[in-house]
This record gives sequence, C-alpha cells and structure tokens, in this order.
Amino acid sequence: TWQCKKMPNGEAGLIFYDFGMMDEFGSVERKGLVDFFFALYYDADVKDACNALERLGMLRKGVDRISVEKVGQDFIDRFQATLKSGNQWEADLPEEEQKKINRQRRKELGEEFLSMNAESPFIFPPTWTFVLKAFFTLDGIGKTLDPKYDLTRLTLPYLKELLDLKDGNAFQTTLSRVLKRAGWRPVDINMAITQPRRVGKIEDVATRLERGELKPRVRAMEVERMIERNKLVQANTFNAVLSCLFLNSAVCLATLGQNLFGAKPLTKAFFTAAIVFGLRVPYGVFVKLRKLDEYNERFGVSSR
Repeated sequence: TWQCKKMPNGEAGLIFYDFGMMDEFGSVERKGLVDFFFALYYDADVKDACNALERLGMLRKGVDRISVEKVGQDFIDRFQATLKSGNQWEADLPEEEQKKINRQRRKELGEEFLSMNAESPFIFPPTWTFVLKAFFTLDGIGKTLDPKYDLTRLTLPYLKELLDLKDGNAFQTTLSRVLKRAGWRPVDINMAITQPRRVGKIEDVATRLERGELKPRVRAMEVERMIERNKLVQANTFNAVLSCLFLNSAVCLATLGQNLFGAKPLTKAFFTAAIVFGLRVPYGVFVKLRKLDEYNERFGVSSR
C-alpha cells in the first residue's frame, strides 16, 4: 500500500508501506539465494545456479537438467553480455530487432523449450511468490518515479554484505573463488587423487558396452514428437474406421433387416454412432493436429 504525503520541507513524497506477507528467510533459503546470485553475477556458472534453485525448492528434483542448464546458460550469457555492454537491455531494442532475436533463440533452443514445457521443471513455493511480488512492486514504483531507476545499480554498494553472507566473510569467499579457478579446492585435490580409480571405472563401463551388457539410453526429442503426432493420426484413423463400421451396419439393417425385431432403434443407434465418430475425424485433423503442428513451429521445430 502506498500514498502520497507532504514532507516537513513542503515537498511531496511517496511513502511505501510493507505490511509484511512473511516474516523471514531460513538459513537454507538465505544460503541458496546468495549462491544463486553468485552463480548469476560473478561465476556465470549454470550448474551452480541450478543447484541453488534446487535447494531453494524452485527446481524439481529428478528432472532432465540438460535442457534446463542449456536454456539457463543462454540466459546467463545474455545477462553477462548486457552488463558488459553498458546495460543495453533487449527490451530497449526496436521491436523488429527483438522479434529477430526471439526467432533465432527459438531456432537454437526449440528442443529444450519443448522439453521444459512438457516436464514443467520449475515450481514457486508460496514464500518466493511474496518475495518476487515485493521486488516487482518496488521496481515498478521506482521506474514510474524515475525512468533511469535501476535496481541492479542500486544494489552495488551492498555487494560486500553479500560477500560476507556467502562464506562468513569477504576474505573466505574471495579465497574460495580463487581456489576454485586454480583447481586447488579440497574437492579438486580429491578428484586428482582418485583419478586412477575413476579411469578404471570408465574402462569397466566401456568393456561392458562392448560385450553388450549395457545399453545406453538416449532421449530423442524428434522421436517423441513423431510419436505424439502419430498418436493423433492413429486416433483419427480409428474414429474413421468406427464411423464407417457403424454406417455400414446401419445401412445393412435399414435395407436387409427391416423385419428383424428392434431393427429400427438399432439402426438409429448405429447412425448416431457413425455421426459421432465421423465428427471426431475433422476435429482431430483440423483442430488437434493443426494445434500440435503450430505449437511445434513456434519453437522452430517440426513434428512431421
């Protein structure tokens, strides 16, 4: 809730009241949020960003993270490029240029977008719904009052506090980042020591593949789209066959079985069934099938 008040100096000012839709973050949420900001702003690491989202409860566990990470890496790369180019956001570009960029992005990431739409990997807990609403409200009010308002630029003085919050102090955080880039972290040393064991495990897997004991499973999005389209085609074919069957049965009863008991109501029932299944065929072809093809074409892929 907000209202306009007159300040003691005679100037009008906007006062924003936050009535508090939540009380506080837990330690897990705070740590996950800070890790996500670091992965987005500093490290540009999509795996760390996805791990942070999973800890925050925003990314479902067990989903296909290959598609999520590929799309996420594209967003991070564009965000970092925007920061390096002097905050030239895509929303500030001409409309035709935005459409061109979106078409190119759909062409490159169409498979991943379809996979994510099918699995719905992202969820938003109620707590984060309130948080995002608060951020968007503040950002909207700021841009309304000042077109040059930039929430990202205003947060720069508080980055030191963010550094202190990640690992306890800024020195520890900086040291951890240096060790990560140099490959001297404890986990890196452990990987170097256990490397021979890992090589032996890889050789065992390769040997089992040669013997046929292991069968690799590969997800083919093209095959999944073709199967989904074939299901609709087969359903239309099945409806057409049933319609012809009921129509032939009704015609036979109407011509050859007029003297049979219950022939008239049965004939009407067969004609009705033929009409019902017959109407499903154009609906499946011109509505369902066309809708599926248009949906795939929006992402730059084809299911035909």
